[in-house]
Amino acid sequence: NTENKRKYRIPNIVIHAEVSKYTCRGADLMKSGIRSFPSPWTLRHSKGFVTVSVIGNPQPCAIGMVEQGLFREYCYSKNGNRGGSSGNSSSRNAVDLVGPGKKGVGVTIVNCYGDDLWKCGISSKVTAASFGNGSAVLEKGAVGNPLGGGVYDDGNFGNVGFVDGARVHPILNFNGESEDEDESGSDEDGEDIDKNDVGEGNEEATADNMAQLNLSDPNREAQSDQNDVAKEDEDSEPDHDDILTNAFYASLLYLLSSKTSLPMPVSTYYAKHLLAAVPTTGPRLDMKQTSYKKIGPFLKEMQSDGVIKLGASKDGKDRFAFLVEIVKNNPDLIRFKREWKKEIAASGGDASTAGVATVTQKTKLAVVDLFIVPRHISDGLELDRDAVMAANAKTDERKGTGFLTKTECRALIETYIEKENLVDPKGKGRVLVNGPICDALYRVSKKNKQPDQKTAEYPTSVKRKELIEKWIGRMDKGHALVQMPGSKILNLGRGGPKPVDIEVEFRQGNRRKFLTRLRGMEEYGVEGEALCRDVAHRFACSGSVETDPVGRPALRKGRVELVFQGHLSEELAALLTGDEASTGHGGAKGSGYSLPKSVINVVLRK
Repeated sequence: NTENKRKYRIPNIVIHAEVSKYTCRGADLMKSGIRSFPSPWTLRHSKGFVTVSVIGNPQPCAIGMVEQGLFREYCYSKNGNRGGSSGNSSSRNAVDLVGPGKKGVGVTIVNCYGDDLWKCGISSKVTAASFGNGSAVLEKGAVGNPLGGGVYDDGNFGNVGFVDGARVHPILNFNGESEDEDESGSDEDGEDIDKNDVGEGNEEATADNMAQLNLSDPNREAQSDQNDVAKEDEDSEPDHDDILTNAFYASLLYLLSSKTSLPMPVSTYYAKHLLAAVPTTGPRLDMKQTSYKKIGPFLKEMQSDGVIKLGASKDGKDRFAFLVEIVKNNPDLIRFKREWKKEIAASGGDASTAGVATVTQKTKLAVVDLFIVPRHISDGLELDRDAVMAANAKTDERKGTGFLTKTECRALIETYIEKENLVDPKGKGRVLVNGPICDALYRVSKKNKQPDQKTAEYPTSVKRKELIEKWIGRMDKGHALVQMPGSKILNLGRGGPKPVDIEVEFRQGNRRKFLTRLRGMEEYGVEGEALCRDVAHRFACSGSVETDPVGRPALRKGRVELVFQGHLSEELAALLTGDEASTGHGGAKGSGYSLPKSVINVVLRK
C-alpha cells in the first residue's frame, strides 16, 4: 500500500549564498562552507547522498556525496555503536567536524545546475507568470519550481534565485515567505502549492531541516552580508586554457627575439619561459584548472598543430623531453604576433596595460662604448654641428649630448670624404688625405712632440679602412650604462665605466687562508650592506662592511668596502653578473644582480 508508506526525502545541507557560486561550477563543497548538517541517522539512511541548497532558497542547487572520512567519523562511533534515530551520534558532534574554520572537502559534488545531467530531456519553456498562476502545462521532462521562476530552459533552471548562471540568491525571508510576491507567485494559489508541498511527506523533512544544527558564525555572517553587494560584481572564473595559450605564444616570441639556444628541456622552458610570460596584472596560470592538466599533453597538441617540434630524451623513454625547434612561419604564431602588436600599440606602446600576455624576463646591464669628437677636430673639418652633438640620436638620453655610437662616428668621416670628393681615383678603396684630415689625424701637436723627434712625412693617400680606424682612435672615449632588454640608458659618462674591484689576499699571518675584498658596486645600484648579508647567506661565510679601511685607497663619500672570509673571487663574479654557470657553487644560483662582465676587475695579490 504505497499510500501508507512514508515519503522519503534526501537529507539536505544548507550553505551560504556566497558559496553557491563555487558549487554551481562543480567545485566540491568544503567543510568550512557548510552552515547546517543532517543527523547521522538520515545520512546513514541515504548512504551519504545529500542535496545542497542555499539559505533562504529551499530548492537544491547541487547533489553530492559526503566525503567518506567525514561520513564514517560522523555516522559511526569508534566503538562500533551507531547513533540513535533521534539523530544524536555517539561519536562526535557536527560542530567538531564541519563549519567555519574546518579544513578539507566535506561533500563531493556529482550534479549541479547546468551540467550534462541537466541538459537531458528538457524541451519545454514556460513563462514564470503562467507557471505561477497554474495555467501552464509542463511537457515531459520539464522541471518547474513551485516557488515560481520558470523551468529549466529559461536560463534559471527552474529557480528564480539562480541569477546570471553564476550563483543562487535567497528568495525567502526567515519566516518562509516570498520576498517578492510578483516574482515568486505568492498569491493564494501559490501558497496552497507551498503548503501542499510541505505537507504530507515533506512536512517532517522540513521540520528536520529547521531543527538541524546551525553552524554559522554570527559575526562572520554579518560581515559576509555587508560584502554581498560588492562580491556580486566579482569577475567570473578565468579561462586557464586561454591564459596558457597566450603565455605559450608570447614565450615563443621572446625565445625567437632573444635568440635563446635550442634544444631546451621542457621543464626548463615551462618554469623559466612559459610561466614568465603570464601577465603579472591578471590571474595566474593554474595548470590543473586547464583541460590538459599537465604541460606535456599541451605541448604535444602544439606539435601536432605545427607550432613547435619536440625531441626525445637520450635514453628514448621520454619522446617529448626537449623543445627542439620553433616553427617561425606557423600561421597561428604569425597571427598572434600581429594581434599582440596591435594591442600593445593601442595601449600607447605599454605592454603592461594592453591586457595581453607580456614576457617578463630578467633585465641585464650592459656597457656600450661611445665616442666624443674633440672640439679642435670638429672645428678643423667644419663638421655639421647637429651631427657632432648627436641631435638626431635614436634615444632621447643621447640627443644633444655629443655621445656618438661607433656607427654615427664613422658616418661623420664618410660624409666628409664624400663632401670633399676625397675618393682616390687611382687606387681602389683608397682615400686622399687633404690638409684638415692630415692635421686632425696625422700631425703631432707641439705639446706631444718629443724633443729629438724628426719631422715626419705625412701620407697623401691611405686605405679607407685605415683612415676610419685612425679616425675612431682620435676620438675621446665615453660609455653608456644600458638596461637590457629595451636599451634604456641609465647613465652616460666620459672615459671607461667604473670598475667593480674584487681583490683576494692572504690573511695576515696565515698563508693558507684568504680574504676577499669588494668595492665599487654602488655605481651600479647595488647597496653594500644588503649585498654583504646576501653573500654571507649564500656562501656561508662571514662578512663585514668597512667605511674607512686602514691601509687601503680612500673611498668616496657614501661608498663602502666589503670584506669576506675565504677565496670568493669566482663566486662573487658569478653572483654579480648573474652567470651561475661560471661557478660550481650553488649559492650563485637565482642571482638578482646583472652587472656587466666588463666592469668586474679581479686582482689576486700575493
